Amino acid sequence: MFLYCLIYIALFGTVLADDASAVRNLIGEPDYRKIKLHWETDAECVPSNGFQVRCCELQSWGVQRCRTQDVPEPQDSNTISEDGSKSYETDIEGLRMATTYSIEVRSLKEAGNREDRANDEVNQNMIVIPTKGFSARATQCLPHASIIEVSTGPYFGGRIAVEAADGERCALDGEPTSPRDVYTLRINHTECGSQVNETTVATFVIVQENLPILTHSTRRFLVLCSYQPETLTVRAGISLPTGASGRGHSDAIAFEEGDNYMRRSRHLRPARLLQGPEALVKKEEEIKEEIRASEKSIPIALLAILMTMGLVGLLAAAVKCGSKRISREMDNVSIASSEASSSSCVTTTDLEINNTLPHKNQRTLPV
Repeated sequence: MFLYCLIYIALFGTVLADDASAVRNLIGEPDYRKIKLHWETDAECVPSNGFQVRCCELQSWGVQRCRTQDVPEPQDSNTISEDGSKSYETDIEGLRMATTYSIEVRSLKEAGNREDRANDEVNQNMIVIPTKGFSARATQCLPHASIIEVSTGPYFGGRIAVEAADGERCALDGEPTSPRDVYTLRINHTECGSQVNETTVATFVIVQENLPILTHSTRRFLVLCSYQPETLTVRAGISLPTGASGRGHSDAIAFEEGDNYMRRSRHLRPARLLQGPEALVKKEEEIKEEIRASEKSIPIALLAILMTMGLVGLLAAAVKCGSKRISREMDNVSIASSEASSSSCVTTTDLEINNTLPHKNQRTLPV
């Protein structure tokens, strides 16, 4: 009995080891209603009956709606790579949108020897992957309308509509027979009842997979546009004063506004609105006031420079005149001094001559 137990344990361990080593590099590529699987296995360990894929929905209350799909061994010899591994691919179709699935790949046993190992604690051949759901993005936000693109997947038979809006212009029906996977909806803010205030425009959009009821894949998006004027570009040139006019002026060129709308809001995040009439007028008035201020400041500066130069010239002329007058007075003083010295010399000579010559009335007395 003990010998039989040992043999059973050995065989069961070998089977588990084969399953664990049979599947490698398990990868899943999700789509809206299907998942494409790809994995590899050793060419020497390929199961004779192929593989089995087990797919279950993962809900918050547990695993639901499990199903299996057999994958036979491919007949194409090109699936064997240089390192001796063999590739397998399969598509799991008929899935639900925006749903998370657990996928397990295991080797397929004989009909009478199949083991269900769904309750194993460790399973390296399992992946968890969600399918795609509805997505949307805003392409343009205008003062009177918003334009969005909704990705629904092919063969969409639902409806895209503005919440609580009447009229066919605020809604768009899908085409269940068309492979088209993107729909464009233009929302008129006035007709569709968008919530408009001084700075933003808000609109709610609902995307339904089934028209009569709301399913788990139904999505509600918020389109939010905010008024934000585009940056203005102003170029100005200054002409320096020439000739006798002595006046400078600046010429302003009209601002340039781009034709392309700036866009922001991936997945319908707040987007910019580029045309705000009040903001543009206010900005233009501020620019004109700055230009007028610059035109006034240039003549004042030139006038101040001219006044300074005039004062400097007057001061230089006054200094020059003063220096000339001082030099003239010094010359007069020198001439007067020389004349005084000449007259004194002549007087002294006359006296000496008079003393040396005899007077007319002087008589000679006999001895």
